[in-house]
Amino acid sequence: MTLTPHAIVGAAIANLIPNEPVLCFALAFTSHYVLDLVPHKDYDINSFMNKETTTVISIFKSTDAAFKFLLIIFEAILAIFLCFLLFVRDERSAIATLLGIVGAWLPDFFQLIYYKFKKQPFIFFQKLHDKVSHDIKNKKYFLLGILTQILVPVCVLFIYFLYKK
Repeated sequence: MTLTPHAIVGAAIANLIPNEPVLCFALAFTSHYVLDLVPHKDYDINSFMNKETTTVISIFKSTDAAFKFLLIIFEAILAIFLCFLLFVRDERSAIATLLGIVGAWLPDFFQLIYYKFKKQPFIFFQKLHDKVSHDIKNKKYFLLGILTQILVPVCVLFIYFLYKK
């Protein structure tokens, strides 16, 4: 999944237990892998990769990579804004929201580190990510991949706000 669904789900989980910061973070981190079990559409990061060594290259070596990087940064800012709008009411909820976002995004950051260095413990996390991720590559199911990224966070938000009443 892209950053926004991960951030919303991570922040929602964290705000259900804002007095338990370690648990907030751990559950948000775990939620990333659970969400990736759902068929979804991810960013195509091939333009970030050296084809021979499968390592990350400078994003400024191609226009496509730079554009995709800016798109990811834009989405990250949008996701943070949405999460703060939806969940932050005080200092405690702000901290829980940040822990949820960071925890939920960390597995993708680990992927980037893996592709750059290919060292443990990132090899382990990459293998886990590869095992659970159901990124839809078939263009025939592209719409399904987009739809799940909208429906999953909407359902989580519905349950969150139902529970928080």
